Amino acid sequence: MNKHIPEDVIEEIRTRCDIVDLINSYVPLKKAGASWQTCCPFHQEKSPSFKVNPERQIYHCFGCGKGGNVFSFVMEMESVDFPEAARILARKLGVIIPETEQKSSFSSSSSGSIVSRDRLYLIHEKISDFFHRSLFENPSSAVSEYFKTRDIPKDVASQFGIGAAPDSWDAGMRWALSQGFSTAELLDAGLIVERQNSEGYYDRFRNRLMFPICNEQGHVVAFSGRTVEKDFEGGKYVNSPETAIFKKSSILYALHLAKQPIQKKGFAILCEGQLDVIAMHRAGHENTVAPQGTAFTIEQASKIKRFANTLYIAFDSDSAGKKAALRSIDIVIPLGFDVKIVSFPSGKDPDELLRLQGPEAIENAVNSAEGFFDFIFREASSNNDVSTAEGKGRAVEEILSYLTKIQSTVTRSSYITQLAGLLKISESAVFKEMKRLSSNASRYSDRMSFAPTRENAAFSVNVEADNAVGKAEELLLALSLCHGTVGKYLENELPHEMISQTSAGRALEKVIQFTINGEWEFAEKAILDEMNSNPDPAITAILSRHHEYDKEFQEKAMRDCVKAIKINYLKKHIEKIKSTLSAASTPDDKKALLAEFQQCSKDLMNISKA
Repeated sequence: MNKHIPEDVIEEIRTRCDIVDLINSYVPLKKAGASWQTCCPFHQEKSPSFKVNPERQIYHCFGCGKGGNVFSFVMEMESVDFPEAARILARKLGVIIPETEQKSSFSSSSSGSIVSRDRLYLIHEKISDFFHRSLFENPSSAVSEYFKTRDIPKDVASQFGIGAAPDSWDAGMRWALSQGFSTAELLDAGLIVERQNSEGYYDRFRNRLMFPICNEQGHVVAFSGRTVEKDFEGGKYVNSPETAIFKKSSILYALHLAKQPIQKKGFAILCEGQLDVIAMHRAGHENTVAPQGTAFTIEQASKIKRFANTLYIAFDSDSAGKKAALRSIDIVIPLGFDVKIVSFPSGKDPDELLRLQGPEAIENAVNSAEGFFDFIFREASSNNDVSTAEGKGRAVEEILSYLTKIQSTVTRSSYITQLAGLLKISESAVFKEMKRLSSNASRYSDRMSFAPTRENAAFSVNVEADNAVGKAEELLLALSLCHGTVGKYLENELPHEMISQTSAGRALEKVIQFTINGEWEFAEKAILDEMNSNPDPAITAILSRHHEYDKEFQEKAMRDCVKAIKINYLKKHIEKIKSTLSAASTPDDKKALLAEFQQCSKDLMNISKA
């Protein structure tokens, strides 16, 4: 059974939480008339298209289309479901949640079972404790002996929850089953694997040093296990598969510990793995995180951006590490980060450097971090012979692939001046090359865009017609929410069957019904209430705008929109009658259909002329 949050508590959270304050705690908002705006935290953009409407307590991005309320914003930013988002907001606001038992928040996955997210969190919490105890209760085990060589203090191991998976095929499974968990739950949690050639299951993690992976709220959602065997033939690390509570591309290792230090210090440090992060934290850099089981992603970068505008990339100095650093630079520059590169001496990683030379060596490396431009220039120069004209051309092209993504024109121009000086070429030549590359990219984009063909021409016409109706319904919804007289007009002019069952169409019908019942002023709240746990971007796009329509525009827009909807409906109905005529079973049926066809054609002609 899952914990259910009563509706009155949900309403209390919604009314007490100001959406401007909430979003401003994640990304800086700027006042724009009666609303607020910023660059969208959910996708890359250079100019702000993310709008926040304080009156209606909603947001909408007119770039990527995402929109919603305080609950959906937390769901997106924290990668959690609705109940967890409500709990996060409740903790911020000091709202007490008297939870009751109800079947909700369930997920179905590979086992074919249905397991609640709360059970998945509980399984991970309990098995994490089991692994942690196993590390210290079995000091002679291979994992414990290996752990001693890492020189990690016990209090640090406890802080990060480091543990040991026993050297057994099913010790973890047997313990979990004894605690009341089922094999279906363990499968959905990714902790056990089904045997391929015989019946039964076995532990995914065996004889490994275990690192719990936590989400931003500190809940264990997955594990990463490092082998302790010297000549092990399999992978050095085994990671949990993705589950209902674990998405690799959105998780940053140790972010739950690092987010406050990141805010305090004003920058984040990005390392490659768990042991490196732990070493950095031990050396006093608690503002360090790492990607989890995948390459660094824009989703992870956006999470860091909520806490700081400066990022130090501290990857290994080998070829793979440099490539990873360049990929990361490519991701974070468009987000407006100030990027620096940390290089560790003698090719050592933070974990090795800490053990051999102490925290001072790490401190020196961080303090000596270089700007990203110096890094990419050095890499481009080493890859190309910049003493030749051809080599300079290739180097410039490589470097411009990064510089063109910088949002600030001034910053970009400053780097181009530096680049021209270092390569002893004119600035104008570099600017021309940048323009050429941008033009090529634009032409490529044009070639890849959709172009209607003879085969899909009819489809395109239908899409355009449906789009026109959709736009008409959206405008009528906006008008009907702003003016209480619109619903009355639509009641008489727009039959129920002509309104679509799209989200805008259903919302429009709701406003009309509230208007008919004399409750027009409550229509907007009813629509917003429906979006508590499942906001519709099509609706938030309408509600997020501040509409002010004069009487002349209002009357003309109503007539034009109703006309477009009626014409589209009649055209489709006429086509439906045509297809039905040939199947008419009796002369009377055929006669009735012909009469209906003639009437619809007449109505269509009259409306079109009007």
